[in-house]
Amino acid sequence: MPTLPRLEELRTMRPEALATVAETLRSFIVTATQDKAGHLASSLGVAELTVVLHAMLNTPEDLLIWDVGHQAYAHKVLTDRGEVFHKNRQADGPSGFPKRDESPFDAFGVGHSSTALSALLGFARADAIQGIQRKRVAVVGDGAFTGGMVFEAMNDAGSHGDDVLLILNDNGQAIEENVGALHRNGRYETMAHTLGWSWMGGPVDGHDVPELHSALRHALEHRGPRVLHVRTKRPSLEALGLKESPIGRSHFQYQFAHSLISLAKEDQRIVALTAAMAPGCSLDLFREEFPERFFDGGIAEGHVLTQAAGMAAAGMRPVVNFYSTFSQRAVDQWIHDVALQNLPVILCLDRAGLVGEDGSTHHGVFDLALFRSVPNTAIWAPRNGAALKEALTEALAYGGPAIIRYPKGTEPDLPEAIERRGRMDILQWGTGTVHFCLGPVVANALIEARPTESVVDLRMAKPINPDMLAYFAKNHYRWMVWEDGQALGGVGAALSTWLAENAIPGVQCLRRSYPDQFIGHGRSEDLATRFRRNPK
Repeated sequence: MPTLPRLEELRTMRPEALATVAETLRSFIVTATQDKAGHLASSLGVAELTVVLHAMLNTPEDLLIWDVGHQAYAHKVLTDRGEVFHKNRQADGPSGFPKRDESPFDAFGVGHSSTALSALLGFARADAIQGIQRKRVAVVGDGAFTGGMVFEAMNDAGSHGDDVLLILNDNGQAIEENVGALHRNGRYETMAHTLGWSWMGGPVDGHDVPELHSALRHALEHRGPRVLHVRTKRPSLEALGLKESPIGRSHFQYQFAHSLISLAKEDQRIVALTAAMAPGCSLDLFREEFPERFFDGGIAEGHVLTQAAGMAAAGMRPVVNFYSTFSQRAVDQWIHDVALQNLPVILCLDRAGLVGEDGSTHHGVFDLALFRSVPNTAIWAPRNGAALKEALTEALAYGGPAIIRYPKGTEPDLPEAIERRGRMDILQWGTGTVHFCLGPVVANALIEARPTESVVDLRMAKPINPDMLAYFAKNHYRWMVWEDGQALGGVGAALSTWLAENAIPGVQCLRRSYPDQFIGHGRSEDLATRFRRNPK
C-alpha cells in the first residue's frame, strides 16, 4: 500500500500537497480493485473532492454522507480501511457501500439512490434538539437528482432553514448519460433559490484542488441550507484499462430484451420503461429498435411505475424493468396505481435473488414476500430463457398486473420438461419426496433429488394450482420447496399455509430459502450455500 497520510496530517497540508495525495489515492484504488468498474470510475472521479473534504472536516465528528455510495471508495481508503481495501466486496472484506457497522466514518448506510440529503436533515434536526454543533455535508450526484427524495428534502429544508451543505457532484452520469430537464437545462442554481437554498457558487472544477479548497472553505463558513456545485469527470473504462463484462445470449437479461423486441414487433401497444437502468437490464437493445416506444424516467421508480399505469389505462401494454431491489421503492405504486385498478402492467424484476458482491442493499430477495400478498397480481419465475419468453407471452395474455422475476447471470443447462400439468412443469417423476422449485434453482434441486423423487417447476409464485397441490399431497409425504428469496412470506410459506388450512396430515414441508436476516456481500454461490435453509 502506498504511503497515505493519516487524517490528522492531511488536515495540516496545503492545497498543492492535497493534490498529490489525491493522485496517490487514485492510483492505489485502481491497483487495489479491478472489480465493479462503474463504482470504481465514480469513486475515482471524486478523489480530489474526497481528500479536500476530509482535510477540511473533522470527521467522524463532523458528518459526511455520500449518496448511493458508488462515490465512496476513496472515502473508505482514507478513513480506516486502506489496508483491507484489496478485499473490497469480498465476504471477509469491506462492503462496496458505506455501512454504519463497518466504520464510525460511515455516518449513514447508503445503497439506493437519493437518500443522503433526507438522512442529513434528520441528523441536523436531532443535533438542534440535542444542542450538538458540527458541520454536516452530503455529496449527491446529479443522477440522484432525478429521484424525488432529493427534491422533497430540499423543499423541506428550504422552509425550515436547516444548517446543511449539499454538494452537487455533477458528472453528467448515472449508469449511463444522465436524463431529465434539470440535467439538460442546467438550472440547478435557479432550483436551489426557488426552494430556499443559498447558492455557494459553481460549477467548481472538482479536479482543481486549490479552487476546490477555496470554494469549500467559503461554503463551510456559511450556515443554513446551501448548495455548492462541483463538476467532476469519471474516467472512462478504456482509460482505466477495463472492459465491461459482455452480456451473451445465455444471460437472462439478453433473453428478456430479445424476447420483448420480438413481441413488440407483433404488438404495437408494447412500450418499455426503466429507471436509469437501460444497459443494466439490456433495455438499451429495445431502445435501439424502438426509440419512440422506450422511456427512461431517471432514478424515480415510483414515477416510472405510475407512468406505466397511466399508459396501461390509455390502452398501451407497458413493460417496466427494475432490478428487484429497486422495485422496493415502488411497492405503493404497484398496490395503489396498478393492482387496485387491475391494469395490464408487466413488471420485470432483473437481479432477483442473490446478487453476490453488491451485498445487503442490493440482494433481490424480498420481492416475493412484498408482492405475493397483492390482489390481482400474477407472478412468474422462469427457469431459463425459453421460459422467460413464455412468461412474457402469458403475462401479455393475462391482461392484468403481472410480475416476472429472474436472476442476474446466465441460464442453467436444464433438461426438457417431461410434461406440463396444472401450469406446472414436471422435470422428474417419483414418489415420497417432491421438490417444488421456483426459477433456476430447479438446477440445484435436480442435483440433490434422488432418481425416485419428483422435481417440479412451479413456474408461477402466484397463483399456484390447488388441484396439483392436492395431487402431490396424496403420494408425496415430504415437500422440499426451493426458491431464491426470503423464507418469510415466500412460496414455501404459502405451501405450508395451504397444507395447514386444508388439514393435510402427514406431509412435511421443508424450505430451501433464506432466513429472516439481511445477507451480506460475497460470491452468490457461497452465500446460497451458507444461508439457504437446510432440511431438518
